[in-house]
Amino acid sequence: MLSIIIPTDNGENYLFQSSLLGFANHPEIEIIQINTSEAVTRAERLNIGFHKSKGEIVLFHHPRTKLPKEAIDHLIQISCNKEKKEIWGGFLHRFDEEHLLLRLISWYSNWIRVKYKGIVYLDHCVFFDRKLWKSDLSLDFIFEDTELSLKFRKIIWPVLLPYTAITSAHRFQKNGIIKQSLLNLFLKLGHWLHLPSSVLFSFYQK
Repeated sequence: MLSIIIPTDNGENYLFQSSLLGFANHPEIEIIQINTSEAVTRAERLNIGFHKSKGEIVLFHHPRTKLPKEAIDHLIQISCNKEKKEIWGGFLHRFDEEHLLLRLISWYSNWIRVKYKGIVYLDHCVFFDRKLWKSDLSLDFIFEDTELSLKFRKIIWPVLLPYTAITSAHRFQKNGIIKQSLLNLFLKLGHWLHLPSSVLFSFYQK
């Protein structure tokens, strides 16, 4: 079975709904949505979703990302393969808006962050063999996908499957591409300097 877990929030533009068209009653899929009424932080929602799931392969589906049908079909095939090796990773990232800087961000995320650093952000739609899950994510407000990647890459390096995960550029549209890019750099620097996650989250929400 493939378990699809969506840590939904109160935001708009739920692209994940397009990913799930035709899969609602699929016998080899379970769909688990965890919203903010069950847990405040996204890390906690992912923890809850994982423990509710039963699938051999688990997909953490970003709520503002759309996957093609072929991507989910591929994960179903992996989950049904009794001789499969342990695997985790994500899908090729692309924004739903065309802009040179956004294309550069996606290129870096695909070919540098995933391929060479072994870090898979949630908007790539992270999937993994459930046997790789050794402990719950800490309940920090931000960068829980980095924490997950650091745990998994100690066991095996991530793969980048050749199906495109199309992510909403709503934050870039709302705040401006340059401003949002600088804010993202500030958040990464703050995380590297071990600033309190609550402080970083307040900037992220703004």
